[in-house]
Amino acid sequence: MQDMIAIQDARQLRLQLGTRLLDLLEADYFASYVWTRTDGDTDGVFLNMDESNLAAYQHHFQHCDPITPRFRMCRRATHLDQVISRENFLRTEFYNDFLARDGLHQGMNFHAYAATGHLGDLRIWRGAGKETFQQRDLEILNAIGTSFGHALANMQAQERKQRDADPRLRLTAWAGHHGLTSREQDVLCLVSEGKRDREIAADLEISVTTVRSHLKAVFQKSGVTSRAELLASVNTRLSLQ
Repeated sequence: MQDMIAIQDARQLRLQLGTRLLDLLEADYFASYVWTRTDGDTDGVFLNMDESNLAAYQHHFQHCDPITPRFRMCRRATHLDQVISRENFLRTEFYNDFLARDGLHQGMNFHAYAATGHLGDLRIWRGAGKETFQQRDLEILNAIGTSFGHALANMQAQERKQRDADPRLRLTAWAGHHGLTSREQDVLCLVSEGKRDREIAADLEISVTTVRSHLKAVFQKSGVTSRAELLASVNTRLSLQ
């Protein structure tokens, strides 16, 4: 539950920033992703962009994206023309078959970093026919993006403290990474406490056979073959959080 609250807080923060930035910078489109340290997944929010087109990015266009990796290398607000020439950009599949389909023509990115690494980004775009972003626009995005990075880092630090304070919350992150069901997570938590099958069955009020069935599913999903390997995998993951 605490993890979900943290995620919702981060989404709300980004949507509020996106609405403000679109108005302040006279822009048309906004997107923002954050990266999770525990499993590498991304969580995105968007304004004025088509969801079906965004799904195409996940399926295909991320593999031919010529600009995001370059934007990500920059530690401050950066304009599209600073990472690729306009001539080359307009010839790319990424522009013609993905961005232009939604009307995106020129953009700026801000990528936030902390001591733990890359936190997330803010992406602002204008449609065709509008003036190009100016230095003042970059300075505005950089100032707001810096504050965004600090807020996101604080949220993630608080989330880590909550996980560290409650072993079950820490286990939830590992379980979510491997797609465990709620009952499989219950079994995992009790295994991590050193309980045997009969004790787990008694605690959960299920049969020993059912416990072993859930445990087998946990083994298969996590790619381990024994309790010892399972606990080693969990401990390794948690030590990286």
